[in-house]
Amino acid sequence: MLSTIIDWIAAHPYQVVGLVLPIVIPLALFQILPLLVLMERRGAAMIQDRAGPNRAYIPIPFLNVKVRGFGMIFNLTDAVKLLFKEHFTPPFVHKGYYRIAPAIPLITGLLTPALIPWFSPIVYQGGVLSGQTIDANSGILMLFAMASLSVYGVVLGSWASNSKYSLLGGMRASAMMISYEVSMGLSVIGMLMIVGSVSLTDVVEWQGQHTWGFVVQPVGFLLFLVSMFAECNRNPFDVAEGESELVAGFHTEFNGVKFMLYMSAEYLHMIVASVLIATVYFGGYQLLPIPGFGPEWVKAHVGQVLAIGLVGMALGLLGFVWVIKNRKAIHARSDSNPQDKAERAKEYGLYMAVFTLAGLGLLGAAGASWALINIERLGQGWIDFITAAVQFNIVIAKALLFCWLFVWVRWTIPRFRYDQIMDLGWKVLLNVALVNLLVTAVVAKLIG
Repeated sequence: MLSTIIDWIAAHPYQVVGLVLPIVIPLALFQILPLLVLMERRGAAMIQDRAGPNRAYIPIPFLNVKVRGFGMIFNLTDAVKLLFKEHFTPPFVHKGYYRIAPAIPLITGLLTPALIPWFSPIVYQGGVLSGQTIDANSGILMLFAMASLSVYGVVLGSWASNSKYSLLGGMRASAMMISYEVSMGLSVIGMLMIVGSVSLTDVVEWQGQHTWGFVVQPVGFLLFLVSMFAECNRNPFDVAEGESELVAGFHTEFNGVKFMLYMSAEYLHMIVASVLIATVYFGGYQLLPIPGFGPEWVKAHVGQVLAIGLVGMALGLLGFVWVIKNRKAIHARSDSNPQDKAERAKEYGLYMAVFTLAGLGLLGAAGASWALINIERLGQGWIDFITAAVQFNIVIAKALLFCWLFVWVRWTIPRFRYDQIMDLGWKVLLNVALVNLLVTAVVAKLIG
């Protein structure tokens, strides 16, 4: 039985990849979540000119080093705290809906990536392997419909909490959704009108043949970007929680794992929103904003592209080593006690050694990729899979840039008042989106 399964897997590699994609992609996105939390904390510390998370550590006895991981250990302590915290249910809540509500945003956050093209369609003998887990012709319309369901988790959780602060937060979330989602849909119609399709794969392929979407639809891109901030409930649009006004808003009565589900969903939606912005307006898996460097070119030069990517990662790690070296020198000149200075010196030395070895290892891998990976030496299947992996990482790299933009804006711009958000949505965004759509339609008709 086992040998039969292994033989089938060896004979049908493309089908196997298609079967594991629905599991692999959400797992890959979940690996980014702790990095986003660290990015949030370190970014906030940098913008506010403070130290940030730097106390929690894990001791390594045989090296006599305390590893703080630049604040990453705080993520571990948060997870342990939230998982093992007492599961307290307030006596006045509607218990069934109260327990179901936190899972709804997380489920929608896990389902929506299935509609995004992570790599170009792979044609093989016997079929086509799509870069989308759900290859729907309705494309972005289905994605919007699915993503809009997440607000039900907020509204249902706020109502089930049976608390005035929570209910006000849920009402704000529902009203805000109506005000910005109209503009969000109109902002992207201009791009769909130019492409002539609502399929996200067609949108990405069009950008590979012409140029990236933000060049032909700059106003639509800005409207869509603002709408994505509201969609993810991020500053300056986080009035649904509004700590200064509503205690904690819709999640006031949630604790432990239920609170963690809400927060995980928020970061997961931030990743999906960043990927969607990169897909619609920044070429998705396309390498460059000029024609001629599409999937076929990447496949023909996959060794060189992979090598350049590995060199970029290696230089980033080695640059990080330089940053750590400077931090080590600054801490050595600080007013800390001698014992703390000695501990930090050992810790920074360990980081420098690890990241230097990793950077040199990536340089070696880059050399091997440049020399060995080509169609003559590897089978067509391996070339297809390596190309898909490269394109997936291109999408993730673009998305991480927008994730940093989400963090940057959150800790730079103060929260808007509720009435200001309504005015922005109905009096500014909607009107600008309608004018942009009209201009796009006229230009497309004249050119077409």
